[in-house]
Amino acid sequence: MMTWVYALPAWILMPLAVILTCLVTGVALYWTRNRLTRNDLITHNDVASAILQMLGTVLAVMMSFMVAGVWQQYDAAGQNTQVEASALSDLYHLVDALPQPARGELQSEVSSYINLVLHDEWPLLAHGGESWRAHLTAYRLQDLVTHFKPSSEQASLVQSQAISYASQFLDARRQRMRDNATGIPNVLWATMLVAGAVTIFFSFYFKVEKPAAQQIMVAALTAVITLIFVLIAELDYPFRGDIAIHPDAFAQVYNALHHIGLSN
Repeated sequence: MMTWVYALPAWILMPLAVILTCLVTGVALYWTRNRLTRNDLITHNDVASAILQMLGTVLAVMMSFMVAGVWQQYDAAGQNTQVEASALSDLYHLVDALPQPARGELQSEVSSYINLVLHDEWPLLAHGGESWRAHLTAYRLQDLVTHFKPSSEQASLVQSQAISYASQFLDARRQRMRDNATGIPNVLWATMLVAGAVTIFFSFYFKVEKPAAQQIMVAALTAVITLIFVLIAELDYPFRGDIAIHPDAFAQVYNALHHIGLSN
């Protein structure tokens, strides 16, 4: 897993990664040119061109799919967070129709769960963790809903809908935990990194009269590939890093339930 990338802010990681990879390829290119004669470059030019075109196409397709895939996962994780928060809000308002003490107990548990997600669980998500207190509160809330004994037909209908909302937010919670625990497999990372390195390596075998011009072209190719790899890594785990999903949906629901920041 590429979770180590979250140890540095993205604005430091991206330029640092570009500088380091460009330095490595620059040294490798200088070493390669010094060991190939002009005739070697001319001889290898046609072969390298065909191979580089094939490798470049394969790498471009792989990176395109990976960027699209991690972005879709990131966007879906954000929408799932909104679903979880909305289901809790709906549940809180729905149980207004229930008598005391069930109404107070359920609303208190909803409020407690949201508060735990905001202040206890979300900081843990940044490190791949989960709040055990939030976990227990979530299932305690489900137990309160399912074990409620309705005394009227209206209360029975409310309970049925409340069970639906409880299941909805628990499913969304489980999906949130899964999104934060699963990423791109190591074998796929290794394949992409090897493909990128080989593509850059074959660009060394083109005939370029001026070494400085070739250094610039290879550095540009290296920088683009490196930035795309870092972008994929940053989006891979949607609740970690500088561009992580924030708990705004939960904060908005909590503020609305407790009338915080609302004007008359």
